[in-house]
Amino acid sequence: MRRWNAWSLQRRVLVVSAAAATIVIVLGVVAFATALDRILYSAAQEAARSRATEISATIAGGGRSADLALLDVTSQGSLLQVIDSQQRVVASSESALARSPLTALRPAPGSVDVAQEATIPGEVGEPHAVVAQGVADPSGAAYVVVVANPLDVEANTVRTATLLLALGALAVLVLLLMLISRIVKQALMPVERIRSEVARITRVRGRGHITVPPTGDEIARLAQTMNLMLARLEQADATTRRFISDASHELRSPLATIRAAIEVSRSDPDRDAVIHGEVLRMQHLVEDLLTLAKADDGLPLTLQEVDVDDLLEGEVRRLRATGEVPVTASITASRVVGDRLKLGQALRNLVDNAAAHTQGGVFLGVQPQGDDVVMTIDNDGPPVPLEQREAVFDRFARLEESRERDSGGSGLGLAIVRTIVEAHGGVVRATETPDGQCRFEARVPVVPAPVTAEATEPVTGAFRQSPP
Repeated sequence: MRRWNAWSLQRRVLVVSAAAATIVIVLGVVAFATALDRILYSAAQEAARSRATEISATIAGGGRSADLALLDVTSQGSLLQVIDSQQRVVASSESALARSPLTALRPAPGSVDVAQEATIPGEVGEPHAVVAQGVADPSGAAYVVVVANPLDVEANTVRTATLLLALGALAVLVLLLMLISRIVKQALMPVERIRSEVARITRVRGRGHITVPPTGDEIARLAQTMNLMLARLEQADATTRRFISDASHELRSPLATIRAAIEVSRSDPDRDAVIHGEVLRMQHLVEDLLTLAKADDGLPLTLQEVDVDDLLEGEVRRLRATGEVPVTASITASRVVGDRLKLGQALRNLVDNAAAHTQGGVFLGVQPQGDDVVMTIDNDGPPVPLEQREAVFDRFARLEESRERDSGGSGLGLAIVRTIVEAHGGVVRATETPDGQCRFEARVPVVPAPVTAEATEPVTGAFRQSPP
């Protein structure tokens, strides 16, 4: 089996085709030879039966006695005998003269027995078609008329026809295999072309595409699928390289700051604060990277009933405590089944993003809508451009390339938001308020479907309405 699998597809197709064709040809030749043999034997037997009937009619009609019944009959290569009831040969053709009975067949008068004898006395090795017909003369004496037609001509005919047929079939088999080989080779040429093009593309880091044949068949669809796969691989490779580059850049900045701070004189009182701040920044970045890495394999959720309005109120209190950003809110009691910590992380990322880009303040809102709970986070900055509203959720995405790294963040916050919201079966999108300001909207179903983890015991408590 291992050797079979090591063969090329073309070779395997040829071997299977040759085996199948050989079996069919052998069965066909055997069937032909058998049918021809039966036909020729039936013809010889019918001729012998006709001659036996003719002789029997002469004896039964009294035209001649049994011992003289063969005088006017020409044998034409057949062996003829008339045998009486005492098993004596009373008449025979010239070639069967003075011989013992040709067969042991002894039918009663009016009956006919037939047989194919491989050999008869005096004719060793030659098959015969034997017909024995019982007859009675006018006096009532019973006789058996035996006619044996040799089958050597028929046997030679069968052998010759079979040999010619086998040689012809062999020639057809060779031509058929040559044709199959050519067809398979031509059919596999596009596949080999695709393979060589993929190998070439692999050597140049996945850049390029496969030429799609204009046939519109399975090979063309394979080439189209390969092009889609190569495009996705190229995009994934570019994303990975960009991810590594951005992550390296993000880590390089705090590391450089820490190194510079360490090299400063120990008497500098601000050094420890700088190092502490940069270490925290690196810690947050690494935690964000770990969150996204875990999300690639399926984000684990610990489900329980979560009061989303409580989470939003906590963010309102946090922003008001800092006093850096004015905040207004419209909060309606809203509860979902989800992971409290991860939903809180997603909400905080949205709020921090809004606070970082606002000029006059932010607005936080939450309310149930049908089977969903909708959270809206607005700021008075310009909305995300339409063409970038999907890309803004990509990892390390930034709308302003000239933005300072410290003020712009790591570019992972919104990617984490989308990961968490989608893990809960929801959607998040960048949009705008009716008056044209920036808005981010997260829509989370009350009960995620399908549930990816068992919920804890339901948290009891009445919904409440918070004033806007």
